Amino acid sequence: MINPESLGRAVTFAAAAHADQTRKRAEGDLRPRIPYISHLLAVASIVIEDGGDTEEAIAALLHDYIEDVEPHGADKIAAEFGTRVQDIVVGCTGAKKAEIPDFRTRKQHYIDHLWSERSTGVIRVSLADKVHNARSTVNDLVVDGPAMWDRFNAGAADQLWWYGELSAAFVGHSSRGRADAARAAEFAGLVSRMRELSTN
Repeated sequence: MINPESLGRAVTFAAAAHADQTRKRAEGDLRPRIPYISHLLAVASIVIEDGGDTEEAIAALLHDYIEDVEPHGADKIAAEFGTRVQDIVVGCTGAKKAEIPDFRTRKQHYIDHLWSERSTGVIRVSLADKVHNARSTVNDLVVDGPAMWDRFNAGAADQLWWYGELSAAFVGHSSRGRADAARAAEFAGLVSRMRELSTN
C-alpha cells in the first residue's frame, strides 16, 4: 500500500525543488511550457502502476533532484525520506556533462551501471523515467518531425543509440525479473517508433 502522507510530503518537496524548471520544447514554441513537476508525477504514477511501494514512488518524485537541483543533496534526501529512497535516487543519477563531456561516453557509463544494477527499485524508477521521456519524445516527433532533435545537446543518431542501449538493458532485466516485462516491452516499442519518425 502507498502511504499518502509520505507521498504527499515528497510531492511538496519535489514541486518546490523543481519550481523554476520546465520540460524541453523548441525555442519560440507557441505551445505552453510544461512545468517539470508533471514529469516527476508521471514517473511516480508509472512506478505505482508497476507495483512500486511508497519509497520507490518517492524516489521517482526525487529521481532528478541530485542531477538537476542539488548535486550534494543525497544526505538531505536521506534525512527527509530515508536511506532506501536515497539509495534509489543515487542509483538513478547519471554523471553530469561537466564530469564526462562526451555524450556517448557519459551515457555508456550509465548503461554499464544499469546492466550491473541489482536493485529492483532502481530499475523500476529508471525504466519509468525513460518510458515517460520516450512517450514525450514520440509525441514531439509526431508534431515537430525530426527537427525536434535539434533542441537536445546530442543529435538524433546519438539519442537513438542511447535509447536503444537503454531498451536492451531493460529487456535484459525483465528476463531476470527485475523489471516489469510489459513496461520494458512498451519502452522497446516507443524506441522503434522514435526510429520510424526520425527517418521521415
